[in-house]
Amino acid sequence: MSAGSRKATIVLSGLNLGGKLLALGKTLLIAGLFGTSGMLDSFWVAYSLPLLLPGLLTSTLTIAFVPRFVANLAGRTGSDVWRGANTLLTLVLLLALAGSVLMYLKAGALVRLMAPGLAPDTHERAVTLTRMLLPCVGLITMSSLLSALSLARERFVLPGLEGIVNNVAVVGCALLFAHSMGVTALIWGVILGYAMQAGLLLYGNRDLLASSIRPAFDYSHADFRAPFGHLLPLFVGSAGAMLTGFVDQYFVSLLDSGSISALSYASMLAYLPLEVFAQAVITTYYPPLGRLFAAGDSAGAAATYAHGVRFLLFLTLPCATLLALLAQPVVELLLQRGHFDTRSTLLTVEALGFLSLVVIARAHAYFSYRVLHAARWAWTQVAIGLAGVATCIALNALWARELGLRGIALSTLIAAIQSAALSTWAVRRLLGVPWPPGFGRDLAGVVLPCLVLIAIVLPANHWIGPADGDRLRAFAHCLIALPALAAALAVAWVLRQRDLRDAVAMLSSRLRTKRSTA
Repeated sequence: MSAGSRKATIVLSGLNLGGKLLALGKTLLIAGLFGTSGMLDSFWVAYSLPLLLPGLLTSTLTIAFVPRFVANLAGRTGSDVWRGANTLLTLVLLLALAGSVLMYLKAGALVRLMAPGLAPDTHERAVTLTRMLLPCVGLITMSSLLSALSLARERFVLPGLEGIVNNVAVVGCALLFAHSMGVTALIWGVILGYAMQAGLLLYGNRDLLASSIRPAFDYSHADFRAPFGHLLPLFVGSAGAMLTGFVDQYFVSLLDSGSISALSYASMLAYLPLEVFAQAVITTYYPPLGRLFAAGDSAGAAATYAHGVRFLLFLTLPCATLLALLAQPVVELLLQRGHFDTRSTLLTVEALGFLSLVVIARAHAYFSYRVLHAARWAWTQVAIGLAGVATCIALNALWARELGLRGIALSTLIAAIQSAALSTWAVRRLLGVPWPPGFGRDLAGVVLPCLVLIAIVLPANHWIGPADGDRLRAFAHCLIALPALAAALAVAWVLRQRDLRDAVAMLSSRLRTKRSTA
């Protein structure tokens, strides 16, 4: 990995971390205001539907457009040069407009399809909130296009601000208006946040907008046909991946009131490492992978993939391990206040234990998917993703009523492990070269420190005893994570774990540079 790519990953991780810390604060605020209630269930159902189409466009357009941009358009501007790309961008915006109109007209049927177990008043509230959120379809789609352009030009900062901007807006509106407007205040915060992010991206891409971006309808252009041909399998595959979340919501809506909210809290906490670290790695590694495959450099692509796998494991495995070990004290310490009572804690912990482990498999699968897309093996990812959805549906149908949220989370974990295993097999078959020398030793340098974490935290948990609502005891459980993590890092250092040593070397170099310029 180049120094530039590593620096970009660290910068993007920092922005993601800032956004997720704000998201954590937002979650604490929402938990205190609404707990796990039917009212909040209606918000989460309404929130997921208008974001479905933009979410699909975000993932598919970024993945389809970036390699094509890197290969053919980088460094060239002008509306003639961009005519094919402009046709693709124009079509996506028109699809978003048509989708928002359709969702407005069919909001009731769509909510019933996604969450059939909602109580009548919760269903009606979800329909109303869904229609209020529909302006976000256009805002998010435009932001997705502008983010794709920024990422293709390896400008990571403005796209990375999304979490910060959105969460600041939601927290502000919740603090000011939640007591008078209820969950409607959260809706206005979401709309404001996406509007602000779209404005930032418009400003950041103003040079390209002035020189090259124009409406176009040249559907025969080669620069439209090639990305569009890649877009179709990506769209199908991303829809399949998102179906896992909707499948979970479908089955959770059949459980007790508040279960959708509890799953949302658990998902936010569990997927924090995925969204902070894994997305940064995946985003910054993707353009170099596109260039390597475009140049026919399979050996370089294999080395980059191996480094990414190791780096992802180094970032996600310790986080997931600690969260799985400390699920209940973390929820009690962070969320249990106000309307978030003991019942809410127990519901959230049911899902959090297994969901925290999903991060490891899902991060690996997502990174492998990017390798397959960079090599234009998109339909392979589609098949793997849809197989994961089928597994999730079958296991939810088997376990949801008997095991509740724990069964939903376990189904998600097994489906994620299946996708990670199949995508790894596909990438290894694609690359056709062995893992780099010493790769097994590098992985041991990540796994063994996590065994040290487990060896320290488990006995400490037993010695401290269950928190059971005692905040001081819950804090003591979480405090154990600090010496455990320090011991794990020491073991990793002794084992000469590459990513840890590279990070320390880079930090030392920057400190020396600052001292020399002071």
